[in-house]
Amino acid sequence: MKLTTYNRPMPSNFLRFFDDHATRANQFGKAHRPAVNIAETDDAFELEVLAPGRAKENFNIAFNEGTLEVTYTTPTAEPDTETAPEPNFRLREFNLVDFTRRFQLDDKVIDIDAIDATYQDGVLRLALPKREEALPKAPRQIAVA
Repeated sequence: MKLTTYNRPMPSNFLRFFDDHATRANQFGKAHRPAVNIAETDDAFELEVLAPGRAKENFNIAFNEGTLEVTYTTPTAEPDTETAPEPNFRLREFNLVDFTRRFQLDDKVIDIDAIDATYQDGVLRLALPKREEALPKAPRQIAVA
């Protein structure tokens, strides 16, 4: 039995369905979307954004009309040509680019006022606690009269 493989490229719009439509094109014309993990516990959702090498002061996290928006903006600094010349890169494979990710949240489930964010070891972690009404309830015993 012979297996045949096809090396066809994926259509460029194949993954558009899964896009959050909040990405920006970087200087090379490609959109940058940091990887995200979303986990659910009994009392909260945990959202992790992989963003190594960033400064936590440049993150902006906002909630508006059901949308949680996580944005990173690289600071623009004036080049200081007197102290150090611009490096002559022979290969440059990484670049810190701006990004925006948006997530639709149900404010009837998430306690918006209690959202907490931390940035450590290149991972931005958001704790999205559930409202009291959305927490799972223990089974209630009903007595037969």
